[in-house]
Amino acid sequence: MGEDGKLYIVREEILSDSIKKTIKVKELLESGKAKTINEAVKQVGISRSAFYKYRDYVFPFSKFSKGKIITFSMVLEHMPGVLSSILDVVAKERGNVVTINQSIPSMGVASVTISIDTQYMETSIEDFIEALSKQPGVRKIEVLGE
Repeated sequence: MGEDGKLYIVREEILSDSIKKTIKVKELLESGKAKTINEAVKQVGISRSAFYKYRDYVFPFSKFSKGKIITFSMVLEHMPGVLSSILDVVAKERGNVVTINQSIPSMGVASVTISIDTQYMETSIEDFIEALSKQPGVRKIEVLGE
């Protein structure tokens, strides 16, 4: 958090090892793969003091997005079936489409904005975004907000 309590979304690859390991410790504890903090920090290879320093400040994005409406912006290639494959992924993961807005294709691509209710989704938002980005014809995807 910043000085004024702001929250930021950052990509995992820029996080320090201590923060990544803190997240892993929290995952181990939450999943029950480790029973105590001591056990979890030993498994991950981080000191207890480092864990306590960061634990109240790092959370996976999915913690804040479960049961909310998330809006995605995508750039899709203008070819048959691309949007349909996106909607198939949404349905498979039990997301509920709230709105879809698509621009007229230009230079072989179209911009699409989709708002999805995540209430019944069982997969994490991170895995959901990964599944969407792997669909043929998806050039870019980003979360606009919730």
